[in-house]
Amino acid sequence: MRGHDVMDSDERIAALASFFACSTDEAEKLNAAMSLVSYRHKDVLAHQGDMGAKIWIVLSGHAQLQIIGIDGQVKLLAAHGPGELFGAFPHEKVIIADVMAQDHLSALEISSARMSELLQESRELGHGLSKILGRQFNVVLDRMAARITLTAIGRVYFELLRIADAQGKVSPPPVIAALALTAQTTRETGSRAISALERRGIIRRDDTALEILSRHMLEDLVV
Repeated sequence: MRGHDVMDSDERIAALASFFACSTDEAEKLNAAMSLVSYRHKDVLAHQGDMGAKIWIVLSGHAQLQIIGIDGQVKLLAAHGPGELFGAFPHEKVIIADVMAQDHLSALEISSARMSELLQESRELGHGLSKILGRQFNVVLDRMAARITLTAIGRVYFELLRIADAQGKVSPPPVIAALALTAQTTRETGSRAISALERRGIIRRDDTALEILSRHMLEDLVV
């Protein structure tokens, strides 16, 4: 469901200039071609099998791409947060996974065709997009490596370290079910892992944020 705008035009332009590492002029062109959309927790942006012809750039919140595995369980294909891009690119295509909002998702939306036109017109935007996609590719590789080499609890801790800011905070606090899905494990395992950190005083959390009190101790548990 679409909601109220959470950013004014100047804020959106500043965000795009930061994401794409481009000039304000180029960010203004991109912003003018995009629409601000907002989704509530668990709203579905697109269904597996739909024909997709849009691209989204996340401003706040997260979007998860989920598929049903051969065992009938929901599997996470990818997760996208602020500054990341997802959708049908460079042309319209069949969507291979359900796209679901996590937390309150605010994003900028544009048609695949219009985005391709803008990239052809601007070397700055094209260069910025290559950086965004490069970062996202590295995150995918990191998650693949974690899935192969780490235990389920280790993957939960790996994801917690990844989403925390430089001060060790995650605000608002992560939804445990979503964190567990991102770590490719069950909600129960995710809940036990986070509870163990609280008992040991490695983290603390309330309704506003989760704070890592000892990053070193948490890193030692990523096994």
